[in-house]
Amino acid sequence: MQMPSSPRFDERYAGHLTLAVLKSNMAIRIQDLYTFHVVARTGAMQDAAQELGVTPGAISQRIRAVEERHGSRLFDRSKHGITLTAAGLALQSDIGSAFSKIEAAHEEHFSTHRDSVRISASATFAHSRLVSSVGRFAQNYPRIRISVETDDRLVDFKSEPIDLAIRHGLGRYPGLRSEWLCAPELILVASPALLEKHGPLTAPADCLHFRLLPDSTGKDWSIWFEAQDVNASDAQYGPQYGNDFLTVKAATESQGLALLNDIYVKDGLASGELVRALETVWPTTFAYYAVALPETFEKPSIRTFVTWLKDDMS
Repeated sequence: MQMPSSPRFDERYAGHLTLAVLKSNMAIRIQDLYTFHVVARTGAMQDAAQELGVTPGAISQRIRAVEERHGSRLFDRSKHGITLTAAGLALQSDIGSAFSKIEAAHEEHFSTHRDSVRISASATFAHSRLVSSVGRFAQNYPRIRISVETDDRLVDFKSEPIDLAIRHGLGRYPGLRSEWLCAPELILVASPALLEKHGPLTAPADCLHFRLLPDSTGKDWSIWFEAQDVNASDAQYGPQYGNDFLTVKAATESQGLALLNDIYVKDGLASGELVRALETVWPTTFAYYAVALPETFEKPSIRTFVTWLKDDMS
């Protein structure tokens, strides 16, 4: 088609063409800007990658695109991490409020679609360690919803709505993956009267000469003996109580030896009602583990939470 040659048409055509080019060059990629906002908010590209569910490489590409369009370096990078430059602070000041409002609106209207982590843990562990860690986690990762069920039994991850179990043991669970979290030392305690009657202990195998008080799970003694390389097939057990505080009470009344977390026996040790029955090196493999199906650990929310627990409980 032959183009009209009037000067007025040519000028108008050129103007439209110039405007189209400018629009093409200045198109805003909201995804890239939001990525910049998340990196600025979290202070780490790795954290932003986990939150957005993409790779760190994708985060770097998006930030590079924003920097190229902005014409300025937005982050200073060093071995200690990243910090906003003056240009980055200015950009975050301009766009941060808008994105924060969008995030808040999304949270209000679509909160049921947030990432969630469903945990099974023993009541004792949940009370002594997990509740505090989950509280701190929620402050740092508000978009990941944590729910905790207290149960000592092994769950069936394929048929039950549980993502992650926290279990005390040696970390050996066929068909599952386990990650070491922490190894708080359990203390072997007895009443002074019990030790006076049956004699002192000098080695883990000496426990077999005493009646043993099971913990609330009924498993810690057998796992402890296994970790200490002691054949405990002849061990004799006393009453099992469903609460570790009741087990402490039974130990003070000389019903048997007890293997308990120090948080539950510190008062008894301080008062002299209980004494530490055996000093022994604690096996670090006898610990608390995060346990789940292997593929579950690949989910960003699970990976984020487990990494947090490891750091928070260390």
